[in-house]
Amino acid sequence: MRKRLSMFLVAGLALALSAVSAEAQQRGGVLKFATPSVKPGLDPARTRTGDAYMLTAMIFSNLTRISHELRAEPQLAHKWEANSDSTEWTFHLRKDAKFSNGRTVVASDVKFSIDRILDPKTASKGRKSLGPIKEIVAKDDHTVLFKLKGPYADLALQLGNTFARIIAKENLSDISNKPIGSGPFILKEYVPGNKAILVRNPNYFEKGLPYLDEVHQIYIKEYAAQVSALSTGEIDIMYFAPSEIIGQLKKDPNVEVKIVSAPSFQPLIMWVNETPFKDVRVRQALRFAVDRKAMMEAATGGLGVLGNDTPVSPSNPYYNKALPQRRQDAAKAKKLLAEAGYPNGIDITLYTSTQRPGLEPAAVVAQQVVASSGFRVKIESVEIARLYKDIIPKAKPMATSHNNWFGRPTIDESLTPFYFTKSNWNYTGYSNPEVDKLLDQAKSLTDFAARKKLYDKVQEILYHEGPDVVPYFKNYVSAIRKEVKNYKLIPVQYVDLRETWVER
Repeated sequence: MRKRLSMFLVAGLALALSAVSAEAQQRGGVLKFATPSVKPGLDPARTRTGDAYMLTAMIFSNLTRISHELRAEPQLAHKWEANSDSTEWTFHLRKDAKFSNGRTVVASDVKFSIDRILDPKTASKGRKSLGPIKEIVAKDDHTVLFKLKGPYADLALQLGNTFARIIAKENLSDISNKPIGSGPFILKEYVPGNKAILVRNPNYFEKGLPYLDEVHQIYIKEYAAQVSALSTGEIDIMYFAPSEIIGQLKKDPNVEVKIVSAPSFQPLIMWVNETPFKDVRVRQALRFAVDRKAMMEAATGGLGVLGNDTPVSPSNPYYNKALPQRRQDAAKAKKLLAEAGYPNGIDITLYTSTQRPGLEPAAVVAQQVVASSGFRVKIESVEIARLYKDIIPKAKPMATSHNNWFGRPTIDESLTPFYFTKSNWNYTGYSNPEVDKLLDQAKSLTDFAARKKLYDKVQEILYHEGPDVVPYFKNYVSAIRKEVKNYKLIPVQYVDLRETWVER
C-alpha cells in the first residue's frame, strides 16, 4: 500500500510540474467566467452547487487536489502515507502555506475544518462523503493523523472534495461572505446572485501561480445571453454549454468548444415513501417506460452514454456489466402499472428546470415517450434554486423530479451519499439494511476484486428496486474564447484556474 501511495504521489508531482504546455505563459489579465446560478454563501462545508464549488476552490485549499485524471495530488499536504491496512493515514503539511490574513496554515486548522464537517450540528452534505473517520490528531504543527473506523483506500482522494476545504477558525463568523483562505485567489467583491470578483493571492504557496490577476464569476441565467456575451468577448468561459447551442458555438471562429467524457447524470428521482413510487412496481414501470437513447439525444446531442439506473457509469471500473441494459418496454410497464393498481394509467407531475443543460429537453422527451406505457405526465419547470431547495428535498405525492449531479471521483461517494439510509443526498428516502451493510463492508476493503463483488451486489439491488431512473450519463461540455489558454476540463466538473491565462 505504501509503495502504491508513493507511486501516486510521484505521479502527481510529475503532472503538476508538466501541466503547463510549451506555450509561453502570460501573466496578468482578467478572466470572466459565466455561470447560470449560484446559491448564496461561501462556507465550503455548506455549499451545494457547482457555481459555489468553483469559488471555494479558488479561495481555499484542501489537503489534496483532485487532478484532471481523477487522482489525488499534493496541495496543503506535500506527502502522505497509510499504515499496512489503511486504517491510519498521516498527512505532512507544507510549511509555506498561509491564509490570506497572513497566518500560517497548521495541523490544528485541518483538524478543526474536518471535525466541523463531521459534526452533525454543522449539517454539512459532506459529512458522509469523507470516509469512516474516527478521530483526527494534530501530532505537531505540520503533521495530521487520521484514525479510521476501518480500512479505507480512498481517503486521500476524498480529502480533495468540495467540502473538505481547510478554513481558519477565526473566520468562522464571516466565512459565508468574507472568507479567508489559502487558495490561489482572494475574494475582493461578492454580490450573491450577481457576481464575485477574485484577485491573485500574492502569497500563494505554489510559487509563480496563479497567472491571472483577477477572475470574475458572473451570473447570467439564460444560456442564450451567455452565448451572446461569449461571442462579443464580454465573458471568456461558459461553465456549461447546452447541446442545442454547440453547433452555433462551433461556427464562431473566436470560440472553442471543449468536451470531456464525464460521469455526470440527470436522474428522475422517485420518493419511495410517497404514492405512487412507494410501490416498487411503479418505480420499475417508469424505468421500462422511458426511452433512454431518445432522452440522451435530447439532453446531450448524443454526447453521452446510456445509463442503467444506478449512478455508476459504464466507464467506471466498478460498473456491473452483468446487468442487462434496460430498454423501453411499454407492454411490461403497462403490466407493472396494472399489477400496482393502475390499469388505466396514472397521472404524475415531473419537476424540471431550464437552468441546467439538458434537463428540460429530456423532460419533454420523457413526457412523450412514457405516454404509451400509461404515464400521463405534466411538466412543471422551475428555477433551479427552487428545484434544489423546495422540490427535491421535500417528497411529493404523485410526482417525480429531475436532479442534476456531477460525477464523483470514488465508487463510495458515487453510491453511499445517495442510498445509505438517511445519508446526506438520499432525498428519495430509500432504505435497505442489506445495501447499508454492503456499502459499509465495501468501503472497508482495499482489494479491488473483493470490493467490486460487493459493489456489484449493491448495483444489482438498485437495478431491481432503486429509487431513480438514470437514463444516461452526459459528457461535460464547456465553451471558451480562444484567447483562453491551458484551461482543462475536469470530468467531475471542478474548476482549476491556477495555470490558465488569457492572451489579449
